[in-house]
Amino acid sequence: MNVRRGPARLSSDGPSSPERPEPAGQSPYAAFAVYGALDDVALAALGNRGLLRRGRAELAAGRVESERGPADDGAAPHPAPETLTIRVGRPPIPVTLTAAGPQDARCPCPVAGICLHVLAACLWMREAVNRGGTAEDSGATEVTTGPTPSQARPTGTRPPEAPAHESGSDPVLEEVLAWEPACVEKSLGAEARRRVQASLAGLDPDRLATGTEVTSAPGRLSITWPGAPEVVVIAGLGPRGMIVSGRHSPTANAAWRLQSVIRLFARAGRPWPWPDETTTLSDRQHDALSTITTAIETIASAGISHAGPRSAADLGRLAQVSRLEELPRLSRLLTSAAGRLRALAEHDDAVDEATVFSALAAAWSLTQALTAVTDPPGPALIGPADTETAETGLLLPLSATWWTTPSGSRGLTIRLWDLDNGRPEAVTTGRAAGVDAAFRYSEDAILLWGASVKNILSGPLRLTGAARRPDGALAPSSRTAVTRRSGEAGYDDVDLEAVAERLQQVGSGPEAARFEAPVARVRLIMVAKDGLGPIDIDEVHQRYLWPVTSTDGHRRLLTMEVGGREMQMVSDVLSRELQVHAITVEGDRPAGVFVREHGRICLLATTFPPSCSASNREYRRLRRRTEQMHSRMRTQAPEKNRTDQTPMRALAQDVHEALTALAASGTTRPTGMVAHVLRTRARMADDLQLTTLAAALAEVDNRPSPSAVLRACAVVDRLDALTR
Repeated sequence: MNVRRGPARLSSDGPSSPERPEPAGQSPYAAFAVYGALDDVALAALGNRGLLRRGRAELAAGRVESERGPADDGAAPHPAPETLTIRVGRPPIPVTLTAAGPQDARCPCPVAGICLHVLAACLWMREAVNRGGTAEDSGATEVTTGPTPSQARPTGTRPPEAPAHESGSDPVLEEVLAWEPACVEKSLGAEARRRVQASLAGLDPDRLATGTEVTSAPGRLSITWPGAPEVVVIAGLGPRGMIVSGRHSPTANAAWRLQSVIRLFARAGRPWPWPDETTTLSDRQHDALSTITTAIETIASAGISHAGPRSAADLGRLAQVSRLEELPRLSRLLTSAAGRLRALAEHDDAVDEATVFSALAAAWSLTQALTAVTDPPGPALIGPADTETAETGLLLPLSATWWTTPSGSRGLTIRLWDLDNGRPEAVTTGRAAGVDAAFRYSEDAILLWGASVKNILSGPLRLTGAARRPDGALAPSSRTAVTRRSGEAGYDDVDLEAVAERLQQVGSGPEAARFEAPVARVRLIMVAKDGLGPIDIDEVHQRYLWPVTSTDGHRRLLTMEVGGREMQMVSDVLSRELQVHAITVEGDRPAGVFVREHGRICLLATTFPPSCSASNREYRRLRRRTEQMHSRMRTQAPEKNRTDQTPMRALAQDVHEALTALAASGTTRPTGMVAHVLRTRARMADDLQLTTLAAALAEVDNRPSPSAVLRACAVVDRLDALTR
């Protein structure tokens, strides 16, 4: 058999196999000729460089051999087989290679993806192909790296590469450009097409072309662009035979392949003809959305306070259905709502009806948006499904919060500011109760990115191998490593005031009005001289109050839970009279304190107080006041934090409380004080030109229903997010 090395054109049925005429005297390994183009770059992308080195060592040691190959039969008159078994290692592991390429290789070992055995077998087959497939060479141990005998070079060297546009007419590039776009999409799958189409929507083709780098070698093209893994095209293997470096889900793998082909077309000045879709969602997706809508409205009509674990389990099941129907954003919202509803049913003090109501309304509103679209839904509605590579700059730690739940789960959330890209970042890691004893409450424990909390908070840092989760947060991947900038740790050379100004601007614009329930806004307060007041007790709400005056003259009341660690840290800072430069605030709670200690500015996490400090006396005094407050009656209402109480925010809070009362009880028709609040706030919303909110509240009053209550909650939550 012989393999035609010209362009492999894709038919309407998908990639066609290269034609293989069989002239007499041809190498018995000709059916496997595609392995001859697998240079070290392609093999490293297929697995990794470590596997490549180990596979080369196995080959050099003579531990890779054919079980029974074409060479054993001599010049057989019948065609050579399309599969071949290679035994690798001691004891030998049988690896089956196919003529279709390494992507279809089969190995019985338990390692997921490309393993050492497959890579070593590919090295053996490459040698057999490039040496002509003679019997005496089939077990050769000398390793070469070039794709052809004439280009053989010492082991470990990388074949010379040239930019594809400089190498003249490249046969592999011509092969790719001969593929039919519709057949490429069919070969790689509809989900990959939808994902790539959404990610490239509105992107200028010229920008797409200029941002793509292509290098060529005999029988191979390598495509790279910012934020993407390397994609390797091997001659004759078609789109499904393309190699994507790293480990990805099948859908993500196919999406990377498709986008690389589109980018090659853009470099050639050829636009990609996306299919003209007449339908936006499938019938199954519409059925799933209808079922989810009904389930949420049923919970609201029955009353959130009356919902039990069964309702939470139903929502969790629907979350799985949403993921199977390729609606990842809806799946995440339903998962969140199910978790909060379950916690409420289990009487978790950290969750109340208002929190559950907002989560249900967010999921419900997304179902309505998906049902109403007339164009293909974009990423804002569908959402990303898999973890992706994250491009981050120099990161400034802002806070580190250790948290626990009544069920025993514990975790760590760290918030950062990207100084290079001007955006907030966050990462959360955690463990369930009784899982991973090494994951413990300690500044010195290795909890995230292979580093301790103390190490992460010691100063600005960079990440290598960072990944981003579908919800936008950084992934707590063990493959991510923390690297320090040169110089001494600390924050003395960081313009904290500029960071405070930027944080004031983000998280408050249109980007904050997402489907997810509003989260606590992160701000950085620059503390004025003598701007720290004494800690007091709010006996009505049972919390500590800490007045802080910023450099712009605004006075804010920060709150701390009774029995929490924040007050212990703050009292320690106050008792030692440390100079406080700035305070990281999440909502109205202090999460990090920038102080000058030991001659430099450092960051203290409020949930990691010192074990022994001079603050113990002050802390004990406040604790005694807390224990005694129930024995005294005080009628004076606590001072409210008026800084954030704008008319719109006050309106949003009043409306949400009234709507929560309806949803908690299951009474959709407002009466009494609830009706009065909703009517007066509807008029106020109209006066403030909040027409959408006014219309939603009017619907609750005039046409009461679970859908009307959920819609009004979704609208007011968006308003609350915009005014935080």
